[in-house]
Amino acid sequence: MERAVSHLKRDTVDLLLGIGVLALGLVLLLFTFSQAYALAQSPGSFVQGQVPASQQATPPTASFNWNSDGLTLNTQDNSQAGAASITSWNWDYGDGQGASGQNPGPHNYASPGGYQVSLIVHDADNHQSRAFAQVEVNATGTRSGVSAGDPSSQLNVNLDLGSALLPLAVVLLTTGMLLAMAVAGGMITKAGWNLIKPKPETVRVRLKPADLTQAIEADAAPQPAPVQTSAPPPPPPQ
Repeated sequence: MERAVSHLKRDTVDLLLGIGVLALGLVLLLFTFSQAYALAQSPGSFVQGQVPASQQATPPTASFNWNSDGLTLNTQDNSQAGAASITSWNWDYGDGQGASGQNPGPHNYASPGGYQVSLIVHDADNHQSRAFAQVEVNATGTRSGVSAGDPSSQLNVNLDLGSALLPLAVVLLTTGMLLAMAVAGGMITKAGWNLIKPKPETVRVRLKPADLTQAIEADAAPQPAPVQTSAPPPPPPQ
């Protein structure tokens, strides 16, 4: 009786433990699959979310108008800020002279001709942009024009290879973690099922007392002796 109670308690503990472990494994698998599904649905936003803010920021756009009156050049900054405000303006007038500031004022050339004027702007995120214009000045007459942008200049001056590879490393690490979580969830689920599934060696047949009494009486009852059969007489000699 005590042994039966002990077996019953052990079976109950195994069942409860198995249910808990199985539930844990299923929750882990569901969480892993939901995260993998969300990543598959929108991988672009996930990768963008892993890129440092300094790499995601929109750079500024440099631009300016110009007009010349005689040998005097006037410029008007029209640059547009990106994600951060513009902090510096650097002018190059193409004659070896330059200036700083958003609108530094008139610039006087020593001789007439064509000059390439450029403007480089920097913002608070340390992004830069460049614009240039081919201006003409002469002793008489006026000229005017608008700058052209330089797409190659809209780069982060602090370009870092390690930062550029960071999104790829994060994606690979996340994929590896999801795979490891799926494997772990499968193993935990299998362990929980092994605890609660019926085991052949633990299956017991419950007998009623009446059935047990009948079986004992059947074993104790005398068995009838086997019937001896005589052998047929031998045939008479010929």
